[in-house]
Amino acid sequence: MQTAFTGIQYCCEALSDGKVQVQKIKKAAEDAQAIVHEVKSAWSIIKGLFRTAKIESKPTQPIESNAKTPNLSQAKQKDVYVKHIPTEAEIVQQFVKNVGDFYHHHRELSEIYDTKSEEVYAMDRPDPRDILILSQIKHELDGSYMKLSGMMRGAHVPPQLGPLWDNFHAIYENAKEKQQARRERDRIRRVRESSQRRSESDKLIDFLLGIFMSLVFAIELWAIWIKSFID
Repeated sequence: MQTAFTGIQYCCEALSDGKVQVQKIKKAAEDAQAIVHEVKSAWSIIKGLFRTAKIESKPTQPIESNAKTPNLSQAKQKDVYVKHIPTEAEIVQQFVKNVGDFYHHHRELSEIYDTKSEEVYAMDRPDPRDILILSQIKHELDGSYMKLSGMMRGAHVPPQLGPLWDNFHAIYENAKEKQQARRERDRIRRVRESSQRRSESDKLIDFLLGIFMSLVFAIELWAIWIKSFID
């Protein structure tokens, strides 16, 4: 969950203050410098060819030079180019993925908290260590959600992500309310079904009890009749 939050924070920082545009300009400048360097190199080769053609008739003499051959590896190390700069669309897509991961792990941790809470509340004498674990999970859940909500509010939120977050948050909260209402309807339905089953069971018990009492009464009448017949 913390990794997803860090990714969300990076996306906000990458899209804030035009940093993506600045990176694109830097990339374009580096590409332009590389092109100019290539053009100069080609022009030098062409001038060298013409110079060679002019002095063909002159005898060549060995030229001693103490100049050191430039180290190509060092020249290459100076020319550092960025292979790929993420676009705004790619950063937005990464933001969506990170938000999804955050809420996925948040839900998993919430389910762990609910399960652990039921276990602790069912104990006659809860272990203080289990209560501390619950407290830690609760602190992590509340703190991370508040931190994310606080980061996505205010004027510092990039315009590419602000409306996206607002729409997501509104839809998510609406879905949570509908889910809660659905769970409440399911609970009421289960209570009704349980009450109905209990009512049907009570009716069956009353019916069987009535038959039993009628049978006992019939046996008593039969015993009285037999006794009176014998007398």
